[in-house]
Amino acid sequence: MQDVREGVIAARIAGHAADVAKGLPGAMDWDRRMSTARKARDWKAQLELAIDPTRAASLREKRGGASEDVCSMCSSYCAMKVVEEYLGAPSEKRQTTPQKDRAG
Repeated sequence: MQDVREGVIAARIAGHAADVAKGLPGAMDWDRRMSTARKARDWKAQLELAIDPTRAASLREKRGGASEDVCSMCSSYCAMKVVEEYLGAPSEKRQTTPQKDRAG
């Protein structure tokens, strides 16, 4: 069952990449919203925009970043957070509004 789920997710990713490569109108919208959520470190929006939100939430929890304002991969070396702190940007996190029209 897990193999089937992973196959479906891989197919959705490939389909989305093909839509972007073909330049289909709106294909990049999801990517832009995800990029905005990443920059803002808006974990809720990132999880909602993820192609597999359940797995994304599980990985975030497992890797120890769920309760922190850093990503679970970069930890205190989060490039967005370091740049924000270095440039003296406001520490308020901006909330992004995900839309559910993911490609795939």
